Amino acid sequence: MFSTICLLFFVAFILWMNTSKRITWRKKPKLLQRLAKESVRSKYISSVLMMMATSLSVVQLGFGSGLFAAIVVLMCMGSLIVLFFPFRYAGVSWIIGTYLVCFLMEYLIR
Repeated sequence: MFSTICLLFFVAFILWMNTSKRITWRKKPKLLQRLAKESVRSKYISSVLMMMATSLSVVQLGFGSGLFAAIVVLMCMGSLIVLFFPFRYAGVSWIIGTYLVCFLMEYLIR
C-alpha cells in the first residue's frame, strides 16, 4: 500500500509541475504535452490523485499519523522529482520498475 501511495504522490507532483511555464522539458510525452495545454484539467487530476493518496494513507495509518505521513511523502516525492528532473535519471521504465520491485517486496515480506 505504501508503494502505491508514493507512486500516486509522484504522479500527482509530476502532473502539477507539468503545468509550470518556467520549467522547460525536452522530449515531453504527448500525453503530458496535451495536459500542459489544459492546465486546469491537469491540476484537477493532480489534486484528485493527492486526495486519493492522502485518504489511503489515513486509512492505512490512522488520522493523525496518516496526515503527517502524507505530508512527509509529498515533500519527499517533490524533492526527489526536483532533484532528479534536470539530470533525466528517472524515466518511465525506471519508475515502473522501481514501483514493481517495491510493491512485490512490500507484499512478499509480510
